[in-house]
Amino acid sequence: MSSNPPKTVVLGLARTPFGRLGGALAPLESTTLGAVALAAAIERAGIDPSDLEHVIMGQVLQAGVGQNPARQALFKAGLAKTVTAETVNKVCASGMLAVAGAMRLIDAGANALIGAGGMESMSNAPYLLRGARFGYRFGNGELVDALMYDGLWDQYFPMAMSTQGNKVASELRSTREEQDRFALESHRRATAAHERGDFADEIVPVNVATKARGKVVVERLPRQGKARVPATVGAKSRIWDHEPSPEFTFDYAAYAPFVVGDAPYTRVDRDEAVRTDASLDAMAKLKPLEPGGTITAGNAPGVNDGAAALVLASAEYAAAHGCTPLAAVVDHATAAWDSPYIALTPAMAAQKLLDAHGLHVKDVAVWEINEAFASVAITSARNLGLDEAVINAFGGAVALGHPIGASGARIVGATINQLRKRGGGWGIATICSGGGQGDALLVRVD
Repeated sequence: MSSNPPKTVVLGLARTPFGRLGGALAPLESTTLGAVALAAAIERAGIDPSDLEHVIMGQVLQAGVGQNPARQALFKAGLAKTVTAETVNKVCASGMLAVAGAMRLIDAGANALIGAGGMESMSNAPYLLRGARFGYRFGNGELVDALMYDGLWDQYFPMAMSTQGNKVASELRSTREEQDRFALESHRRATAAHERGDFADEIVPVNVATKARGKVVVERLPRQGKARVPATVGAKSRIWDHEPSPEFTFDYAAYAPFVVGDAPYTRVDRDEAVRTDASLDAMAKLKPLEPGGTITAGNAPGVNDGAAALVLASAEYAAAHGCTPLAAVVDHATAAWDSPYIALTPAMAAQKLLDAHGLHVKDVAVWEINEAFASVAITSARNLGLDEAVINAFGGAVALGHPIGASGARIVGATINQLRKRGGGWGIATICSGGGQGDALLVRVD
């Protein structure tokens, strides 16, 4: 078992509630949702936003969002122009890859303080008119749903992932009854977690403005970061000696997606998709998404909006600034397999982590396995030798929702939240992604 002290720690985490397709969060752009989560994570971390050096955000449905969505999110969150940014896309694993990328940069000594997470507004995914740039010579053009094509469609065996999921669930002998039972438990756990207040350390409520469309009502704007020349420059260099013209001087108050003051809003403080009235009888009446299949709207996650973010730092930065870490980010592993068999890859990635650190399944106190479908979590638990009772203690994506670019970061935050509530230990968050890949992150709370 690895005994090296961790180099990367988590100082803050936050997520928005997850909204339904066309629900209360639909008026907000993905980058606005990302900014809300990022600003909240920074505030909870208690750090000076001017210290933040880099931001990595996952997003899948980037068509029509604009250049480098992560950069947009950091500007909306009040960070300075000298903060660098990158947007990553590994489908459902995007948010986790962002956290892993931050860990690697910090471990390598390239950065000391990074914001990382994921964001998605599936409600705002556009329709695409492919082939229209040079005009149609004859016949009809076809509108392509970017939500489906970029997010939920297998490019190697062309079909919807729900269709594949049905075929694979049947092959792996995951029955309709056990999927429905698992889904019901996901809703039950999520409902109980909300009622107990277990999500208070994760969720930041969002006040969606009802008149100023696309805005969030806040008591005050996020604390703004100040531009900082890299310390390695030393004496002032003319390369960094520049002031923008009045035309290009950034006006944060005008750009920010926030409204300060007495403005009408709809408050969103719970995950919209959680069904407090879920029952096996109701689930049994739902038609399969594919004829003869076992996957239904009841045992699959919805199409959702939301964001999650974490602030990661070097252990040295945390010590020097008197910060109390929430957790250590220890390692990340990936796996890849035949693209339709996403149900197999979370366990593969998790097993690689266990093997690399001399750990056994029983050594891990908290397991978060993303419920891409109930059948994925069931198969993953079975292949790891896990009792389903120990995974996703606060419910999973079937109940909470699955905004695809954000889910990987959400389950990392959920793992840390649960570890802290139980007094510490090892935790693994693992997730599959379109194209047949799996990612897993190992964290520890002392």
